[in-house]
Amino acid sequence: MIRPTILIVDDEKEYCGVIAELLRSYGCDVQVAYDAGDALFCLKYCTPDLILMDVMMPEIDGLSLIGRLRLSNEWSHIPIIVVSAKTLPSDQEAALGAGAN
Repeated sequence: MIRPTILIVDDEKEYCGVIAELLRSYGCDVQVAYDAGDALFCLKYCTPDLILMDVMMPEIDGLSLIGRLRLSNEWSHIPIIVVSAKTLPSDQEAALGAGAN
């Protein structure tokens, strides 16, 4: 059985640890990146089946990173779910507009 690989991109280390442990308990392989630079580095070495993306991160925010990934032939097909404290309808529209699923 092939184990799905999930990339978590979030600057909150405790949150990443909890979510990673939960996903591993369901049989997923998990990679964690704490900022956009880490995420791009991880993507050079693995192609995840799913990306869980935070919006509010230092330097490059999650929506900018999603836009960059959607422009790439290598990564544009990867489903991206935004996981954020920003829950207003305008925030959801912005995430979808950036290319999140």
